[in-house]
Amino acid sequence: MAKNNKIKIYKIDDKEYPQKLKLIKNPPTRLYVLGNLPDEHKKTVAIVGSRSCSDYGSTVAKILAKTLAQNDVQIISGLALGIDTSAHIGSLEANSQTFAVLGCGVNICYPSYNFNVYEKILELKGGIISELEENKEPLAFNFPLRNRIIAGLSDMVIIVEASKKSGALITAEYAIEQGKDVFCVPGRLGDRLSLGTNKYIKNGANIITEISDVLDRLGVIKDKKLPVDSFDTNTLDYFEKMVYETLTYESKHFDEIMMETKLPYEKLSNVLMSLQLSGLCQSTGISFYNKTV
Repeated sequence: MAKNNKIKIYKIDDKEYPQKLKLIKNPPTRLYVLGNLPDEHKKTVAIVGSRSCSDYGSTVAKILAKTLAQNDVQIISGLALGIDTSAHIGSLEANSQTFAVLGCGVNICYPSYNFNVYEKILELKGGIISELEENKEPLAFNFPLRNRIIAGLSDMVIIVEASKKSGALITAEYAIEQGKDVFCVPGRLGDRLSLGTNKYIKNGANIITEISDVLDRLGVIKDKKLPVDSFDTNTLDYFEKMVYETLTYESKHFDEIMMETKLPYEKLSNVLMSLQLSGLCQSTGISFYNKTV
């Protein structure tokens, strides 16, 4: 546990207890908190997904979290391996507060692998939150229950990757029950890690193709560091610049871009998603892309 952090206890009738949680079905009667609770005057987005995520999913989760955090949106997740971890790291990379809801006591970092992330969350004055008292072990049945708290504290839930039986879909179901928006990142056809998200999109969930999809729904005006007419490619990293300079205002197929850049499939997919989330390119059809700026 980080130094100088004492566990705070909030009862449901306390003034400081989150108002959003009071409105959900079966709200926790107590919350145990290391650090802080999310600021209820700011927008809060949960980013969740598979523990065994792909490199692509991890990259997308980081980019989404970092960009949202840079636009003063709070990020909440569950500190699990995979997408949860990437979401927390993305927010931390923006030097922003992020909040982790655990399925164990807040004095236990689970999984222990994430201890550095756990410590950094507290260092940046985010919060570690649980309805379970100190020293409670991370038992399997606690995790589906904690997902109602993740959804309850959020204004929106984003699923990056999820298989058919992913716990992230439990969070999505709670969000729908609570009247919250659910957004999904689309995945490749037949990809095991995207079967859940693609099914949700098929059944009417919101789809993310660029960061403005989320910011617009939240009513957040994106902080554009440069006006469109003075965009400087020096703000991009090496691979983003390479791909961006390959794109034109006419659509190009993914295979053509891969042939010109000589980047492997997974790397090119990650870079194109980064450029899309930044609003610098768009998908104009299955596997076709063009620049927008």
